[in-house]
Amino acid sequence: MFSLKCKNMEQMSSSEKINPIPQEILNMYKIEGYGYVDYRKYLRSKNFFELRFVGPEQDRGDQPLVLKTRDSILGQDPTNIAISIMDALQNNDIEIQRLAASLIDNAPKDQQGDLRKMVASKIVEALNNPDIEIQRIAINMIQFISEDARDGIRELVLKRIMNAFNSNDIGKQKIMAKKIDSAPPESQDNLREIVYQKILEALNQEDVRMQRLAATMVQYAPKNKQEELRKLVGTRYELAKQQGKYGQIIEPPLYLRNKNINPSLFSREKLSKTGAETTLLTGNELRGNLIIRHFELPCFLAWQKAYEAYDHWSKAGFDYIPIEPIQSFKYNKNTQLVNVATGVLDLNLDEWYSFSGYVFRENLDEQRDKIVKVLTEMGIIHGNINNGNFCLRFYRNPDGTVNLSKVPRIYLIDFDRATVS
Repeated sequence: MFSLKCKNMEQMSSSEKINPIPQEILNMYKIEGYGYVDYRKYLRSKNFFELRFVGPEQDRGDQPLVLKTRDSILGQDPTNIAISIMDALQNNDIEIQRLAASLIDNAPKDQQGDLRKMVASKIVEALNNPDIEIQRIAINMIQFISEDARDGIRELVLKRIMNAFNSNDIGKQKIMAKKIDSAPPESQDNLREIVYQKILEALNQEDVRMQRLAATMVQYAPKNKQEELRKLVGTRYELAKQQGKYGQIIEPPLYLRNKNINPSLFSREKLSKTGAETTLLTGNELRGNLIIRHFELPCFLAWQKAYEAYDHWSKAGFDYIPIEPIQSFKYNKNTQLVNVATGVLDLNLDEWYSFSGYVFRENLDEQRDKIVKVLTEMGIIHGNINNGNFCLRFYRNPDGTVNLSKVPRIYLIDFDRATVS
């Protein structure tokens, strides 16, 4: 079990005692209106990690499993590539299956047909999985099967889209709204009309968080109705500000499916997510403050390198570290994953732009692009750069309320595909 505290971690590392950390560096790691993340706690955690879990004799690895699998397949003799792809398609991890499917063109042409049939069967299997994230990746794999096999699968995709649309989970509705192009062509116009209706329903709810998610779906509604929806979103945003619902405007959507606060300090809930798993801490003290991510070691080391590089960020003009904050971490020998306690930020850039109508866009885009540039200079490849993986942190007024009039800080999160070149 992951523990936020450890006797060894509570003691100051010897290097920290000898070389006190300058206050200007500590200040770069502070989060606006937030007291849970402290760089000194991180360094104590790092010291414990280095001494106990990743000693010199332990292989840290240089690539996550997906990239190792890719290199292994492509490194095979041409006559053995098909066998390696087949083995990867049998892996329980759908990310590995998707990778294998994407490499079929490298197999001998006379063996590609059978491999594509195998991919088709894996897609059907995944579409029958109740986890919508698994379904989402399966739909992305349709491009790797033969044209004549796609029609039947498109019908199954349509059923899964309708299942999501008929649920009360707007998060699921958003995921499947993105997949309308993979449904049978004759059904797509009707599906976009349903999206339009779902957006209207969500925008008429009192919960601003639901309105925000609905705003991100406007692009999947019929084109001739998108302007109408954007104007309606704009009125909802302004109304939320007038009503002082600043917390709902900026709150991350992590807890939408779990609205109950558990009085237990360490109550947990696993968040459905492919790639690195995330565990929510739903206790009344940690909810909204900390979550736990479970990372492959090479990905974590890339994240760690970015997080520690205060000199790079300072030279680039940042007065803070624009990387998802790490509170502490611990290596699990059984799972071979690093469990990372990380600070919870505000909503992501995609949601903010969709709901606010691109408020602060020029400044935020500039900062976002600068973050990517610095990472590139450091030799860090994030692996999944998009506005959904940039989170904001708004400034807080002295009374703790959110200040929406000041440009927020922006942070890059989700390093579960990151590598160091």
